[in-house]
Amino acid sequence: MQNARTYYYVVTAVDSAGNESAYSDEVSAQPHFTIDWANLQWPPFMSHTISVTDRTDDVYGQVYIENVTSQPGATDGLRAQLGFGPDGSNPDGNPDWVWVEAAFNVDAGNNDEFVASMLPEAVGTYDYAYRYSTSGGSDWVYADLDGITNGYDASQAGALTVVGSGDTTAPATPTGLHVVSVSPGSIELAWDAVAGDATLYGYEVLRSDASGGPYERIARLTNTTYTDNQVTEGEVYYYVVRALDQSFNRSGESAEVSATPEARSVTLVLNVTAPDWTPEDRSVHIAGTLSRFDGGYPDWNSSAVSLSPAGTDQWTITFTGLEGTTIEYKYTLGSPDFFDVEKDASCAEIGNRLLTLTYGDDGTQTVNDTVLNWRNVAPCGN
Repeated sequence: MQNARTYYYVVTAVDSAGNESAYSDEVSAQPHFTIDWANLQWPPFMSHTISVTDRTDDVYGQVYIENVTSQPGATDGLRAQLGFGPDGSNPDGNPDWVWVEAAFNVDAGNNDEFVASMLPEAVGTYDYAYRYSTSGGSDWVYADLDGITNGYDASQAGALTVVGSGDTTAPATPTGLHVVSVSPGSIELAWDAVAGDATLYGYEVLRSDASGGPYERIARLTNTTYTDNQVTEGEVYYYVVRALDQSFNRSGESAEVSATPEARSVTLVLNVTAPDWTPEDRSVHIAGTLSRFDGGYPDWNSSAVSLSPAGTDQWTITFTGLEGTTIEYKYTLGSPDFFDVEKDASCAEIGNRLLTLTYGDDGTQTVNDTVLNWRNVAPCGN
């Protein structure tokens, strides 16, 4: 069996004739190594000046598993995390503790040693500790300075003091938050940059499923655009942004915008310039995968869908469809079986025209096409 892999079991009953019963209820189990000893190794205390970009000094922890961590290199399936939380609190199941994945550092005798650092966001005093898991994070062993033998004790946690930088001025509130685009799987946002603040670090994007919040922070970034890909089609989402400086001073929240991830309707305007030798008694038609548009158009029918005259040698037609839809098409003179389909400048066959419906700024997409020649019309035959 493999360490930290979950196995699932059922049983059945079989009678003397070989008839088998239905499955029993399912049970699961996960074999994994037992941690024999672990600790928060070093340092026992530290002071840190608050900063968005500068993390704390490195913090080390060690763990021992009999006949396992004594082997060279990192132990497969062994995870370590460094966390910090309120002074004097118990970290086990405590939502006020913040955890970060630790990296394997070195073999320390028979122990594996890990290293990580922290990024506290507010001044104050905190406890910090390590936790370890051999079950993929299903359960954790919490370790303080004197190890796990006598259990976790807040008095044996590391002590972190976070002091201010001297900057307590919040940045200006961002303006201009708007929805750039939506699709069934994403919502793209943009806003105006906060200018003239030398201490500005960037922005935080917050989201809620109700207007007015409460909001949850979903991103911290330094540019002024963000695409939320963790959305469900048809649900409504509400967003605000706030500015953040290098000392974790935050602005107020911007005006709220909302969006629903879905494909939007696009109005497609096709404008066609036909050659001036197009017969005056003929009209320009379009054929293609037109059933992908709204309206029940047929596919690849060369004489069913005609364009409207729009001036000398000019023709036009308007369709609607969902953004992201891809269309193939050609222009014809409305003859059955594509006898008078468009040709290139040398009267050779051309491939299907391709386009993808794109919402753009206002949902209207205009395409200007030119037909160079027609089959069976001079100079491409009579």
